[in-house]
Amino acid sequence: MEEMTNLQGEKEMLDKDSFMECMRSIVKKMNKQEQMIKLLVNDMNMRNHEGVLYLRGERMYSTQELIDRLHICRRSITNYRKDGELPYILLRNKAYHRESDVIRFIQENSDKLDKRWAEEFLTETAKNGDTIANR
Repeated sequence: MEEMTNLQGEKEMLDKDSFMECMRSIVKKMNKQEQMIKLLVNDMNMRNHEGVLYLRGERMYSTQELIDRLHICRRSITNYRKDGELPYILLRNKAYHRESDVIRFIQENSDKLDKRWAEEFLTETAKNGDTIANR
């Protein structure tokens, strides 16, 4: 039997199984914290010197970047995501879009977008060749 102190400061006796379950719970929480720290460190390492975000070698765009570059409103982007037309990834509760998904979205939905901004986006991404190798 293991002795533990409860929240009121009273000593309680735990059987071995209960003690082991508590320890497993603590280890599980510590592992989760370690994973969160790794994600934060990786996030810092995923940005190049200009603050551009990359994930697994692919350029990522925030919602605000798409608003600025494609000149579409936030509500439209939200609807495209909701309808499954524009895939996204949540990183620390913020939506990001892979460059390849944005390019595919532009090509498939050119009738919904201002052609000038869509073409400018496609031209710039082709010219920059935004990959991890070019960072």
